[in-house]
Amino acid sequence: MSKTTHLCASQLSTVLQKASKTAMHRARILCSNAKNTLWLKDRYIKTRDGRLRYRCKAVACGTVCLTVFSIMPQMLNLQVEAGIGGQAMASFQEQQQNYGPPEASYPETELAMVTSRPQPEKEKLVPQNLVLEIQSGDTLAGTLQSAGVAPADAYKAVKAVSEYLDPRMIRAGQEISVKMDPVDDEMQFTGLELASDPIRTVMVSREKDGELTSVLHEKEIKPELFAVRSSVKHSLYGSATKSGVPDPIVAQAIKILSWSVDLQREIKSGDTFEVLYDVYMTDDGQYVRSGEPYYVKLAQAGGEVAFYRHESKDGYVSYYSKDGKGAKKGLLSTPVDGARMSSGFGMRHHPVLGYSKMHKGVDFAAPRGTPIYAAGDGVVERANRFSSYGNYVRLRHSNGIKTAYAHLNGFAKGLKAGKRVKQGDIIGYIGTTGRSTGPHLHYEVLLAGKQVDPRSVDVPTTEELTGEELKRFKAEVAKFEKQFKDGVEGMEFASSTSAQRNL
Repeated sequence: MSKTTHLCASQLSTVLQKASKTAMHRARILCSNAKNTLWLKDRYIKTRDGRLRYRCKAVACGTVCLTVFSIMPQMLNLQVEAGIGGQAMASFQEQQQNYGPPEASYPETELAMVTSRPQPEKEKLVPQNLVLEIQSGDTLAGTLQSAGVAPADAYKAVKAVSEYLDPRMIRAGQEISVKMDPVDDEMQFTGLELASDPIRTVMVSREKDGELTSVLHEKEIKPELFAVRSSVKHSLYGSATKSGVPDPIVAQAIKILSWSVDLQREIKSGDTFEVLYDVYMTDDGQYVRSGEPYYVKLAQAGGEVAFYRHESKDGYVSYYSKDGKGAKKGLLSTPVDGARMSSGFGMRHHPVLGYSKMHKGVDFAAPRGTPIYAAGDGVVERANRFSSYGNYVRLRHSNGIKTAYAHLNGFAKGLKAGKRVKQGDIIGYIGTTGRSTGPHLHYEVLLAGKQVDPRSVDVPTTEELTGEELKRFKAEVAKFEKQFKDGVEGMEFASSTSAQRNL
């Protein structure tokens, strides 16, 4: 070990012995306090090159440890106060410069340096746009408060929204856009947006005086025409919806066709269904609601039927064949949608009584609760419980014709004797009341009070266009057919282009 560059153990001892009594006393107090506080144990280690290193190890778990270099400045101060010679001092300072900081020279040391660190700067607040979702059982006010909105502001926001929307109508899953801005080092609620439907949005904002005000923003909507040609596979309804036709349009198209076609028995796989209809869209392309069918056609092996929408000058809307005859007949062929004919008119083995008996109607099996429609315009004769028929409705039509509906689960709201109904109105729902083995509709047609086969009743069309109305109607037919042709060709071109891109 070099005498000129290193401070050996004997030199360190000599320096300490020459210190004044006051300096030594202060050193003892410093070391004693450190050991008592940290519970330290002295250790001396020689390095490979012969240098003497001093370090201490804490025996108490979690106690902060200090290296010898952390107390060396105190010892140097004692040396200066004691008037020690500059040679040893210079030698020790030179050693410190050569070895550098303890952390860099001795990474294996088990002691951590205690240093003072600057306090972190306070985080800067920035504006926030939160998207909240109403959870099941939550309220608008509760959702706002859970996001950090002050209770007073949440109450005012709900009050502002209620000017255009009943807050009780807000349902789980609905989203709310909330704006929070920094004000005086705090985040403050400054507004929200709540879409009540695809068209209307309630917007709440904070004014300069701190009050919350609301406005209603409505998007512009416009109708858009669609043309669909679909091949029937299993059912008309399933094939049409699979082709993208909205449910309300399919339901209207089925009702129009059912005046002329028995959709339960006459639909076959391979039949072609065509429809031209419109839907209402917002200016940003959101679906709002369906419109109406303008042209409906069903092509079958035995022929085809097609009907077109027409609105008369006095505002009456109905559907007519190409020659101007109304689609509406005296009676619907099938008074229930999506049903299966489970039993026809005539002799059969009665499923309950167990013997052959005349079946004076037609049965349509369908799930409980399926709507039942009035087969034609008429007046309700009775709507109550009736013998083995269970819940029973009978309607009186023109030309001495009556229709009856039995085994209903329930009646339409407000239906009672003497009430006038129109063809297609809901009069009740499929059930299994009375003498019945399962949910179905027992449907009868009566002529002069006697049940007859519904399929044998030929009721003439009650509507027909003539004169100027017929001329206007034929012009509309030409327009609808052109729109359908253009629409279908456009869809087919788009489909073929897409298919080519996928190849």
